[in-house]
Amino acid sequence: MGIKKIKIQNIKSIYQKRSLNPLKESLYFTHYFKSERELKYTEILDLLFNGNLRECKILEIGAGGGDNLIFFHRIGIPWQNIFANELLDDRILMLQKNLIKSNIYPGNALDLDFERFFDIVFQSTVFSSVLDYEFKRSLALKMMKMVKADGLILWYDFVYNNPNNNNVRGIRKGEVRELFREAKEIYFHNVTLAPPIGRKIGKCYNLVNSLFPFLRTHLIAVIRLK
Repeated sequence: MGIKKIKIQNIKSIYQKRSLNPLKESLYFTHYFKSERELKYTEILDLLFNGNLRECKILEIGAGGGDNLIFFHRIGIPWQNIFANELLDDRILMLQKNLIKSNIYPGNALDLDFERFFDIVFQSTVFSSVLDYEFKRSLALKMMKMVKADGLILWYDFVYNNPNNNNVRGIRKGEVRELFREAKEIYFHNVTLAPPIGRKIGKCYNLVNSLFPFLRTHLIAVIRLK
């Protein structure tokens, strides 16, 4: 088995372990942290595309079951302009069920054959599951190749390591800048109240998140090539 296949198999193994031990989230926490980041996505895209997403094409790498892409459709991106990439077979089946009018590309994102095609290339908690730096750098280069020169890469991931999970690794601002060092502009938004806290405080999420912004553990990054 080649080195590339070994790395892909390692990533699959990490995600399959997660599937065997799904985390039972608080319904309040799930609602509030998703609403928070989706509001920020909306603000970012509204600013950069002047509220007109009808012509935008978006690709999500590691799209899971398609929840994020359903949101992007809801704020204006047509189904036919939505592209999903996913590595795991069970999630591909979910995508085929949930995004029946969209474009689904199974397999390794590095094998995608697009160049300067997408207005938005999006990833959510994919890079933190890739422990090999060379692979992360290759994936960053691929994302920069696929996005249009005047488009953007939209990033959501966590910053801090999880002491209870050695299969993931947090990614700080400095590493994002290094991975996408050819980009002209990268700016960040700190979001998502630390999950161990957010899961316990229920309806107080927004209040605590507002009063104690230093407790936020995730980043939204907006990466521009020009």
